[in-house]
Amino acid sequence: MIGIQLVGIVIGLGAIHLTHLYYKRFYFSKKELFFWAGLWLLFIAAVLFPKSVLPVSGYLGLTRPMDFIMIAAFVVLFSLAFHNYVLGRKQAIDLEKIVREIALRDTDLQ
Repeated sequence: MIGIQLVGIVIGLGAIHLTHLYYKRFYFSKKELFFWAGLWLLFIAAVLFPKSVLPVSGYLGLTRPMDFIMIAAFVVLFSLAFHNYVLGRKQAIDLEKIVREIALRDTDLQ
């Protein structure tokens, strides 16, 4: 086993452990637990068996499996970053509505 594979496995197992802890602390729903655990298991499988992504990378015209893994990782990261941005904007809009309502309510009382 190559050293980088060992590092990848440790990172994947650590992430599964953190996912489980967040589920136990009620930060994740059961659906989110299964999604993230499944994603980390796929990560570990790709680290353990890098040739398993050869058919997909060959179909996409990529010569090395690592190219496919890196592209997939960037797609996932950008998707999560966009989703995080949208949620942050939604919370900011909701917070602004609440602050306006409280401010208007306070001026009506005086």
